[in-house]
Amino acid sequence: MTKRIFMIAFAITVILSNAIAQVTNVSQDTLAKNNINTLKDLKKAEPGDIDSGTPMMLDPSTTPMYYENFVLIKEDEFMEIMMSGDYMPEPYIDSNKVVKAFVLRKATELEKEQMKEMQGNMQNPGQNKSELVGKEAFPFSVTDISGNKYSLEKLKGKVIVINFWFVECKPCVMEIPDLNDLVEKYKGKEVVFLGFATNDKSKIESFLKTKTYKYNIIADSKEVAGLYKVNSYPTHLIIDTNSIISYYITGLGPTTVKALDKTIESLIK
Repeated sequence: MTKRIFMIAFAITVILSNAIAQVTNVSQDTLAKNNINTLKDLKKAEPGDIDSGTPMMLDPSTTPMYYENFVLIKEDEFMEIMMSGDYMPEPYIDSNKVVKAFVLRKATELEKEQMKEMQGNMQNPGQNKSELVGKEAFPFSVTDISGNKYSLEKLKGKVIVINFWFVECKPCVMEIPDLNDLVEKYKGKEVVFLGFATNDKSKIESFLKTKTYKYNIIADSKEVAGLYKVNSYPTHLIIDTNSIISYYITGLGPTTVKALDKTIESLIK
């Protein structure tokens, strides 16, 4: 259940751009009348305020979320509401354009259809296709947090397994133990595991003091994430020995890691 809840939450982030385009400001008098101190110094995000590649965490335990009437949503209520697909969260930002809260509004019919489709994709990872599958991978040249260098050109002939993630992403963190098992399984094989994180190096190093993640981790990877059209986290893709994208999946589902494993096996035979 927990995995399914967060998959749904992250599906919503993919279509938040639609929500941002439709926001209207709420007066400070209204917020004061409802005694909402959290929102009082914030404003609704407008088009252009939030980079489309910026991950947004929909988690009421860390970011306050409110009903349309500005009543605070409890964690258990949030899960049920998001699973219904009837609402869209509108982000509220501070003066630095950092998302600090969300307020729900009724979803449009188009958004409901988008949500339904994306939830189905995330619950059935094998059906979650991308237009990038079958195409040549985009060139990259990066250095991981240990100083090791990697490029698409130099890795040709190897299978490249990539995970786009960030430290605050709960589904991303939840799947790390299973991803570590994958690294161990293919140790000594012509398989390279790269973890492209949106966080800076210091944030990642602090995270790794309490967590073990065996991928080769590259910090500040928003540019590469943009190249590969990543707008939901986690996102996994696999590049074959000829530098062709063979697999692409977003979200965390019950068979995500198994599907990765199956694809890797098929490519190294």
